[in-house]
Amino acid sequence: MNTLRLKLALISAIILTLLFTTYTQAEDSMLTKKPYFTYRIEAKGALYQAKINGILLEEDFEGHALNFEQVVNQYMRTGRNRVGFELYTYTPEEFEAAKITISLYVNQDEAPESQKKMISQVTFKASDFAIKKNPEQAIQASMPAVKLDSTNEFLAAENGDVLVHPPKIEPSKIEPTAYHIYQDIELVTPFPEWGFFKADILDFPTLWSAFTDNVEHYDKTLLNSLYKEHEKLFTLLKTEDFDKILPLFVERNKEYDIALYYPEGTYDEMLKKAFKSDFDDKNYVLKLHNTEYAQPAISDDKKLIRIGSPQMIYFENEEHSLFSKYPIWFYKKDGKWIISR
Repeated sequence: MNTLRLKLALISAIILTLLFTTYTQAEDSMLTKKPYFTYRIEAKGALYQAKINGILLEEDFEGHALNFEQVVNQYMRTGRNRVGFELYTYTPEEFEAAKITISLYVNQDEAPESQKKMISQVTFKASDFAIKKNPEQAIQASMPAVKLDSTNEFLAAENGDVLVHPPKIEPSKIEPTAYHIYQDIELVTPFPEWGFFKADILDFPTLWSAFTDNVEHYDKTLLNSLYKEHEKLFTLLKTEDFDKILPLFVERNKEYDIALYYPEGTYDEMLKKAFKSDFDDKNYVLKLHNTEYAQPAISDDKKLIRIGSPQMIYFENEEHSLFSKYPIWFYKKDGKWIISR
């Protein structure tokens, strides 16, 4: 009997130790505190659309040099996330001297930048692609598949809790001569599921030429109603009645407060301050582009959409040389347009 009690006590001790260890690891993980995710673009000579979870962040169709980093907490989710870009050719099958690297970093909120850790990176080099037109060769400098330990400086570990998948290069579904280059990464975040992840799927083609060949159809079934939302917002903005304006941005502002660890109401005040600053500048005039500028950008999952390049609503000065831009991402839920980002 004493032997049985001893065995049970030993088993209980082992279970408690495992539970405590798991709990301690979770507590020590950067991902369960206040992670600050940033997305870095380094590009030169590349024609691309850079994306996070299929959502357009930056695009360039002129091959400019760019070295830019931005926070992406507001697009991240628990589970699988995708870092990548669509890469377009100058002429069919020719990328010339294009080089582009997209990196995903994580740090603690308000920690020194020197402490951030890279957890994903995809690179395309046209000079490597030129070797027998080998797509796989062109992404060889990307981060390989690996498991990272978020409780130990994101070092590689067999039991790591962050799963980085192999980099991939595939023919683009948007443009036949382009490539879709990406890397998936699985991890835990402290964020809720953002509203746009639960949005209705919009009726919009993946192939860009399918849209341009049927513009009138998509204007009628989708884009005209979205343009009317911009017209309503534009009319309301002209009143400067923020008691009516801010409720239109309620989900966007609430989710930004959560994503960036601000007290509730912070982004309401920030947006109000930005609008008021533009209205108070007598050299600025509020403008709305007409429909010919309403080129759509839509997320890969067909849930988020934006019209304008990149905005429809903006302020400009008399010389048309200075602008305050307000690009707006919408999604649709149960037939209603909602401002998300």
